[in-house]
Amino acid sequence: MGLSIRKYTYLFLFSGLLLGACSSTPTDRSIGTDVIESPATLNGKKAKKTPQITFEETEFNSGKITQGEVLNYVYKFENTGDAPLVISSVTGSCGCTIPRSYPTGKILPGEGGEIDVEFNSDNKWGEQTITISVTTNAIPAATMLYIKSNIVVPDNMKINN
Repeated sequence: MGLSIRKYTYLFLFSGLLLGACSSTPTDRSIGTDVIESPATLNGKKAKKTPQITFEETEFNSGKITQGEVLNYVYKFENTGDAPLVISSVTGSCGCTIPRSYPTGKILPGEGGEIDVEFNSDNKWGEQTITISVTTNAIPAATMLYIKSNIVVPDNMKINN
């Protein structure tokens, strides 16, 4: 009986070591009051630590496209500040532009992410500049992204007068 208890004790200890070695603490991405507070002070001066969103590019120019074509574009960014960044919303200037995905938790300093946007050119023609507003806890709070297109209507879709 003593042998079986010892066997179970070793098994229990070995299992604990194995589980402890395999577990890693994930980075906490939950949003708390530490990042919701405005980084600006009442007197207008910048707080000591603030997030900063920096995009690789803020404008996508698709050139000529055919009316009805759907474009997908990914805007890449990095938190170049020294505090966690939180994106609170991403909105298009019209119903033709839909943000498909963007990070919803904390983005730590030095980390990056992507904002995936879809633009549907249906019922649009000519030169178009569509805006996407990205609202964050950085200063400034809103960053504008742009999609520029020259939308051509196919001959079979033109109305003859």
